Amino acid sequence: MIICILKESKINELRTPLVPKDILFLKKRFPKLNFLIEPSKQRIINDHEYYKVGCKKFTNQKVDLYLSIKEVSLSKIKSNQNYMMFSHTIKGQENNMPLLKKILKGNCSLIDYELLKNKEGKRQLGFGWYAGIMGAYLTLSRFLKLKKKKKKNYTTNDLLKNFQNVDLQDCKILITGDGLVSEGAEFFLKKIGILSKENSNKNDPYFKILSPNQYYRRVNGRFNLNDLIKGKGKYESKFTNHINSYNIYLACHYWDSRLPKLFNKKDVNKQFFKIIGDITCDINGSVPTTVKSTTLASPYFRYKDMEIMAVDNLPSGLPLEASQYFSNRLKNKLPKILKTLNEDTIEEYYVSKKGYLNFRYLNLLNCLI
Repeated sequence: MIICILKESKINELRTPLVPKDILFLKKRFPKLNFLIEPSKQRIINDHEYYKVGCKKFTNQKVDLYLSIKEVSLSKIKSNQNYMMFSHTIKGQENNMPLLKKILKGNCSLIDYELLKNKEGKRQLGFGWYAGIMGAYLTLSRFLKLKKKKKKNYTTNDLLKNFQNVDLQDCKILITGDGLVSEGAEFFLKKIGILSKENSNKNDPYFKILSPNQYYRRVNGRFNLNDLIKGKGKYESKFTNHINSYNIYLACHYWDSRLPKLFNKKDVNKQFFKIIGDITCDINGSVPTTVKSTTLASPYFRYKDMEIMAVDNLPSGLPLEASQYFSNRLKNKLPKILKTLNEDTIEEYYVSKKGYLNFRYLNLLNCLI
């Protein structure tokens, strides 16, 4: 069984799905596993570190499973192959439908990290914690006009050091979401001295985390989180009821097209937030002012009297920490996944298998027309 780690096609994407330490672990435990690495000058870990643990250089060898972090470029999709990545197709994202079309046309299998869940339905693989940290850091840095030292491999400690002895008095932060993304943002805020609104003094900076029932209202019955996520029932936003006491907004919640937007563009005026950190970064999604994504090199754009931070690969700002965290979890999932590649079953973490769209995601057919 041969696994190939592909070079990331997106600029400023420094992460890797597997680090050498975990490849060595897998090779010792499963001697029949072989690994290839496509050379990359931007990957946070040097190619030679992979060669040291027995990886071979990828040229054009036969491969059983290709691994990537972000979407693989269309030119690399070959017929009858297996790919694993964050495909950003499950919500019917328009810009990635050409990728899904080529996967299906080429009789390929597409496994999405986002769909690997435990029995309780919680995601088992992701970078949410690091997205929350980096998103909060970039948003507050802009709001406070802090100068950032340019560095390829930031660590969480580097970010925290940049906020030492900084006056935070004007920071009044609203956060939506109660998962790992908001937990990462909360961790960062507390580390730099910002407490929750309930635990802070009157004139101190503070943050407030809203759970879904605080920014969504069910119109035709009682609020139910499972119904909300599954698109059952009619819901509307009550988000604007909460904005008056805040000048910074961090969007850390899950959203798809079945859910209402949090506000309308017409709601944006001089009394609105001074800056929005859209960590979820759904283009034209729940935060309608996110009309485009940005990059780590240029994280912000203006919208009326407000600034928007909408970097679509925030964890790559902490590339080594994030990669080590992700790889440590992926190494335990890979053996089971590899066993399913040639089976007739189609597990929920497959978007497609051998060219067939997973019946669980048939709603995507409308997006492929």
